[in-house]
Amino acid sequence: MSAVRVERNRIGGQSVLVAGPAGAPALVLLHGIGSDGGSFRAQLEEFGGDWRVLAPDAIGYGHSVDPDRPPGIDGYADSVAVLLDAVGITEAALVGVSWGGVIATRFALRYPDRVTALVLADSTRGSGTDPQRAAAMRRRGGELARDGAVAYARRRAPRLLSERAPAALVERVAATMAEAIRLPGYAHAAESMAATDHTAQLAGLTMPTLVLVGADDVVCPPVESQTIAELVPGARLQIIPGAGHHANQERPEPFNAAIGRFLASLHDRAATTTPTIDHREDTTMPTDLESLLDSCVATRDSRVEDWDTLGFQAQAGEEYRRAQIRYIGSGATGDHDSDQRILAAEHFTFSNMLLPPGAVGPEHNHHDVEEVFFVLDGQVEFTVHDTEDGTRTASRVLGYRDLIKVPAGVPRSLRNVGDVDALFCVIIGAPKPQLPTYPTTSAMAGVTRG
Repeated sequence: MSAVRVERNRIGGQSVLVAGPAGAPALVLLHGIGSDGGSFRAQLEEFGGDWRVLAPDAIGYGHSVDPDRPPGIDGYADSVAVLLDAVGITEAALVGVSWGGVIATRFALRYPDRVTALVLADSTRGSGTDPQRAAAMRRRGGELARDGAVAYARRRAPRLLSERAPAALVERVAATMAEAIRLPGYAHAAESMAATDHTAQLAGLTMPTLVLVGADDVVCPPVESQTIAELVPGARLQIIPGAGHHANQERPEPFNAAIGRFLASLHDRAATTTPTIDHREDTTMPTDLESLLDSCVATRDSRVEDWDTLGFQAQAGEEYRRAQIRYIGSGATGDHDSDQRILAAEHFTFSNMLLPPGAVGPEHNHHDVEEVFFVLDGQVEFTVHDTEDGTRTASRVLGYRDLIKVPAGVPRSLRNVGDVDALFCVIIGAPKPQLPTYPTTSAMAGVTRG
């Protein structure tokens, strides 16, 4: 791949980093409250080959002009519309990180016909969801005035990354912040966050939406992204392992890959047409039927009970120890592509789960796919949990040849209530499902893998 050229342009009062061919689909990157468009260097280079990528410095930030009055969150959203109008772009996909995600949300609410797709990364509904958070946000302008940009940035930068982030990255994030923020722009941005609570409006977002969050984000923790994903109709949630609040800078490869898959899936969906039936002889059909069968059969004797893949859950108690027996794909327990016994997954995954008497599958949620359980042996109590209050539940005990289908986004748990080992099939409706999330009421909340 040839190097992507990134240019800085002045468009109206905004300074904008631009990459990619004119006329290509537009992708707008909106930075967080302590950053600028330069924080998206890895995304500009990744997507600048096929997209017209714009990464503006928000008004009052970086190389952009200062506003003559506090814009409010509506004003920041409108500035994106002004930018798109100035360059002749009618619609775009939006990626917003942190405060940029709040701006992107407001833009999508005000200009829904101009948003082809929405990515909210390490973001929030706004600091107005909690009076203490709002008050802390409003203090930021005074703290910047007291400390100065360099000292303030050095103090805040470590919180924006995981504890494992290299010192050089922490220094780079601090330097970017020190160069980007100033008064009154930073105080105006903080006030826009403090005054915003999008909770009641997220159900009005109708465009395809991806919610991303670093697993180690302590500024906008994963539970906040989970709430956003649950409130936005049809939203997908993906957690970036080993990343803090600035996942796009700390783990750019998985961050970019998640966005790339999301955008590609929308393109594939739009390009899908009704297939025509070709009655000519299919010359691609394998002629060696024995080899075909060998590649499609997984025998019971060749399976292995894997007690380790979910072994981390035993940190919460031995009752959470259980075994996965994989047939097609890895399921949602991790990456087992190196296991040559597994048949390749094309449309779904299929495994067995073995629960000793009294064993528990903890409350968890699959936001991207439905999950089906089919009992082969024993008695299993399946429970679904309320999405807002996980202590509110409904349960059914299922036995031999009973089945339950749990929709995406509904927390579920299970328990062997019989006196013998319970064995059941688990079918997940995607070849590579995301790892599950654990609500705050789950025994796994706060338990880490590895």
